[in-house]
Amino acid sequence: MDVQQDYYATLGIDSTATVSDIKRAYRRLVRQYHPDAVGAPKSTSLLFRLVQEAYEILSDPKNRAKYDQERRRLRDAEISPLGLKITSSHSQLELLDEEQVLYILLELFSSQERPGSRMPLNLCLVLDRSTSMQGTRLQRVKEATNYIIDYLKEDDYFSLVTFSDRAEVVLPAQRNLDSAIAKSKVSMIHSSGGTEILQGLLTGLDQVARWQTGQTINHLILLTDGQTYGDEKDCLAQAIEAAQRGISISTMGIGQDWNDKLLDEIASRSGGTSAYIDSASKIMSVFRDKIHGLSSVFARDLRLILSPSKIVTLKDVFRISPHIEHFVPTQKSFELGHLEKDAPLSILVELLVQPQALGEAIVLTLTVEGDIVSLGLPDERVSAEVDVEIVAEERSEQSVPAVIVGALGKLAIYRMQEKTMIELERGDVGRASQRLETMATRLLNIGETELAKAALMEAGRLVRTGHISSEGRKKIRYGTRSLAVLPKEITRD
Repeated sequence: MDVQQDYYATLGIDSTATVSDIKRAYRRLVRQYHPDAVGAPKSTSLLFRLVQEAYEILSDPKNRAKYDQERRRLRDAEISPLGLKITSSHSQLELLDEEQVLYILLELFSSQERPGSRMPLNLCLVLDRSTSMQGTRLQRVKEATNYIIDYLKEDDYFSLVTFSDRAEVVLPAQRNLDSAIAKSKVSMIHSSGGTEILQGLLTGLDQVARWQTGQTINHLILLTDGQTYGDEKDCLAQAIEAAQRGISISTMGIGQDWNDKLLDEIASRSGGTSAYIDSASKIMSVFRDKIHGLSSVFARDLRLILSPSKIVTLKDVFRISPHIEHFVPTQKSFELGHLEKDAPLSILVELLVQPQALGEAIVLTLTVEGDIVSLGLPDERVSAEVDVEIVAEERSEQSVPAVIVGALGKLAIYRMQEKTMIELERGDVGRASQRLETMATRLLNIGETELAKAALMEAGRLVRTGHISSEGRKKIRYGTRSLAVLPKEITRD
């Protein structure tokens, strides 16, 4: 077995080829290059041996698995198309009898200058058409849906489901969509009834599953403006099952009357994202950004695996960009979802280190794995070790890198918002209002004027009435989660 040889290229197939594909390619090439073939030149004997060797390796499952594994290791030694940058808060730690905090920032990005082909979409829109959606909201949703229909390519699968008290398939999953017919059906959607999210979710997931393959971006977009009652647990169970089946869900809430905790959980558990749309005029831009993002996916179904050393405790893990998300630190494997070509992922890892001896110490081993289908690279992975120097005494005062300072500042504001909501649930109005005022000051310091005004307004409302508005709660929650810039007084290295 020669791992330097690309046996897939020798047979003219890609790495996702089935056994049938391999046999078919082999038979075709044997007829062409066999030395006994009529009119075959002598030079074909070498090609025939390569074809024979490639077939013997790839047609045997054990040999193929071993070959694929060795090829992945070979790629890891070269420049992986999956870029990984690691920044530590400290390069040195003192040998002390106490645990010390060490932050590790991981930045994932596409290192390809030339992008691969766009992966086909397998997309279902699940739209709330309950009575509360009537008027401008429903009209703007129809316009945004038509935009997506026009944006689709011939090899994209698309389906459309509406729901109120029950779900209806407006457009069954299909490709080569007739846009005129599709838009005609969209125009006939009307509002009526209540809101039962589970009905829409089940029907939409069924449509995605019909054409789901390993070569498509399998995604569901759920939009609602209301509360669902009695089916929340079932909705979350469906989100978990969807993730296991390789289907991610993005949720969108319009207005103020929807359950932000539920939609957040549905998105988080399935590997998707959630969005707050405060007015009907913004529906189009949110839909446009979402379809553009799905169309620019570079790597799919990314997973981060962390293995701390014996002297390390994994304290916390956060996604920092493109939005903040708190991962459960008791896990060692974290689902990161998709990586878009122009939207890097940033993960902040908080470690507690108890140094044992002087010298270099490996504190963390990490692996990121996922599918880069656009480049024909399933199960692509990149691995790295993070080390720190344990010293008797710090030789000089270390400055924390600006990118980590910025990430921690952004995270601190988000966690402040979380604590505010917890205090409100406990009825601690005084502490919650003080925290909102502090948050407003910090937001002003990083140039987030509008969000700072919202926090101050809700702090005043809280003092006067004892509660904050539904609109204010969502604006602060989603605003602090989407902070995307470093403080203005901080610049990148």
